[in-house]
Amino acid sequence: MDDKKEVLSTSNEGVKSLMETITSKISVDQSKEILSNLKDSIVDNIQERTERAANFIHSLKKDKIRNLERLLDVTKKDLKKSDKKNYIYITEAGRMVVVDRDMWGEPCSVTIKEGNKVLLRLVKFFNDYPYLFPVFNEKNLNGEIIFMNDGEIWYRDKDVATLVLFKNDKPDFLTINLDKVKGLKENELLKYLENCKILYLEKRLNDLLLIERKVSMEDIVRVRPGYAICKNSERTYTVLLFDQLKALCDEFTLRKLPSLSEAAMDVLFSLDIVEYAKSKGYAFENFKQDNDYIEYWQEIGSKRVCVMRCKI
Repeated sequence: MDDKKEVLSTSNEGVKSLMETITSKISVDQSKEILSNLKDSIVDNIQERTERAANFIHSLKKDKIRNLERLLDVTKKDLKKSDKKNYIYITEAGRMVVVDRDMWGEPCSVTIKEGNKVLLRLVKFFNDYPYLFPVFNEKNLNGEIIFMNDGEIWYRDKDVATLVLFKNDKPDFLTINLDKVKGLKENELLKYLENCKILYLEKRLNDLLLIERKVSMEDIVRVRPGYAICKNSERTYTVLLFDQLKALCDEFTLRKLPSLSEAAMDVLFSLDIVEYAKSKGYAFENFKQDNDYIEYWQEIGSKRVCVMRCKI
């Protein structure tokens, strides 16, 4: 009996050893195949992603160039030369446009020659849309561009914003400390900087609000050449209206602001609209906006009727 157990034990160990050997060989072969397949898959994936990224970047550059061509009033058929340094366009009317490219291949400046006139401009893109600016020194400007239009570039660094304002082809640099408004979201920060810009450009309003009335810059909700809205400590709002000479001509308090866009606010708080609304006893808090119109509704009898409608 003991001899049978020994034989069975020896036999089992042999089978076990054989299975381990087979398993080991199969595992090695499978591992090689898996690793080979995995390597091919990774290489293919990297190549695919690289191609997609390259195509995407190329597409963005093409979109930028097409947008710039539209701004410069040239077309692809006007393109006479294209290389790493520049694009050269010549229109049928003989106008020459030379777009210089930076080290990354992006358009950075443009020279326009029309007759005896030569115009040099810097090219800036914001959200892939091009803008042309007079040449100016950017060396001391730090941070990212957060806003741009035809006459302005706004830069934001960590604790300061610099607004470059162009007038008669000359840049004016407005530096704004952001220590007190670090917590503002981007949209609110843009509104704050816009208010700072208006008060910088309108010295009379700056003196009236910040010096005479001692309003904190952070409490100004919106200021335009014709009006200002300021927050009060008692959670109300003061609306100040200005005449063409920037003199205060009307003032009233609101419990809350109407739910309107900024453009609609500009219409509502114009002198003639305020005068008319006051003559009718309309509450400014109750004005509504319907697409491109501001409206005032009242209950007349059993019906709700729009009694005033003004295009924005």
